[in-house]
Amino acid sequence: MALTDVLDVLREHWDEVQEHLDESARTSLLALLDAPSADPERTARKIARLVLAAVPDGHPVRAALEDSVRYSQAVRAELTDREAVLRALALFRGAADPAPAPAAATPSPPEDADDWLLAADSVSAADYRAGGHDPADPDLIRLTDRQGAVRLPAFQFDGASGRPLPVVVAVNRLLDADDDPWGVADWWLGANAWLDAVPARLLGTPGEQALLAAARAEIAEW
Repeated sequence: MALTDVLDVLREHWDEVQEHLDESARTSLLALLDAPSADPERTARKIARLVLAAVPDGHPVRAALEDSVRYSQAVRAELTDREAVLRALALFRGAADPAPAPAAATPSPPEDADDWLLAADSVSAADYRAGGHDPADPDLIRLTDRQGAVRLPAFQFDGASGRPLPVVVAVNRLLDADDDPWGVADWWLGANAWLDAVPARLLGTPGEQALLAAARAEIAEW
């Protein structure tokens, strides 16, 4: 998923998109545009997810995103071109010129989503290893904090045995948590329009049966 493509879609359809953004979504979108992640592909996914969650089915921007987002080796090469990303950002800001979001009654989401993900309940790699498990398991989400310590989000594990939950392993494998742990953690812990819920909160409930289908839908949107 190329950030330049997503920004091109936003620039072309900004007036239509902003009609559907609530204050929280607008604040999150502006934060991503002002301080994009060092990984443009992950930033593109987050922006696309915010927009797709806001616009209704059949909205022209939905089809435009699906048509414009391409996931290929050529796109991966483009992601390394920071000048292309900066040009696309400048074009978007010139077209949208969004005003600063008004002060919210509740705290805004942090500008750095990584910090928000690190604030979720987690288990240290050392503690997980001490329990007889392998923290290097490629089917697990492993996040490295600011001090360089590896942490594993706690929702991945059965509370009694400490073992990874089978549905979590299946979804993590499908979304490639080993290659993109931050993006997959964001999928689990952020609101999901397809599920109308936060995926991690469905674990252990009847709703967890829909998690794998939702992950497949996520891949289809890439």
